[in-house]
Amino acid sequence: MAPLNVAVFVYPEADIIDFSGPLEIYSTNPPTGVPRAFQTTTFAAQSPVKLSASAMTLVPDVSLDEVDAELDKFDILVVPGAHPDMLNTYIPSEEGKRITSLLKSFAQLKPRQETGHRIIQSVCTGALILAASGILKGKKATTHHMSYDRMKELADEAAGGDSGIEVLRKRRWVDSGLNDSGVRIVNAGGVTSGFDASLNIVKLVAGKEVADWVQEIVEYEKRDEHNGWAN
Repeated sequence: MAPLNVAVFVYPEADIIDFSGPLEIYSTNPPTGVPRAFQTTTFAAQSPVKLSASAMTLVPDVSLDEVDAELDKFDILVVPGAHPDMLNTYIPSEEGKRITSLLKSFAQLKPRQETGHRIIQSVCTGALILAASGILKGKKATTHHMSYDRMKELADEAAGGDSGIEVLRKRRWVDSGLNDSGVRIVNAGGVTSGFDASLNIVKLVAGKEVADWVQEIVEYEKRDEHNGWAN
């Protein structure tokens, strides 16, 4: 199987672990003799990007326009979260509308024949951006435990009424399965849950042996999907 191309979106005030956790998992070298299963790319609408609490400034690999122009070559799209107050301003902004539009387009692309997979993965409050794009309509989903209600509100606003979203609380991650185009939507809970969701995706597309190897290399004690934050 050809390596899956992973596009990781970053934007102002995005949480650092939300995007760097999945990047760490997908970029970890496989066992000797095993082909690399993923190729990662970071992208943003602007460059450089100052991240959460101004703790880091990142120069993305490519622009949002470049990813948009070649959207069908990417297999996994990762959307990190940020503080909910910031997202209330960001989502209706011009940049926010561009990423929700890109998400809608990506959700309609059938998996590439070379890889057989197309996945949208949110981490933490990144699920709010997915909800605002309308792609969580009728889906099971989770997010940071302080943003369950907001995710439902945004999904309903995008649907123009009851979206039928099923908000699953106290979940480490949720795999809602495939949409009509064959795109899988996976939501991680808060922050470090992105490690668990990413390891589950590695297991799904590259096999348990590779997922176990990555988990050992990064020395991470994986939690199952039902082991979310209790609130």
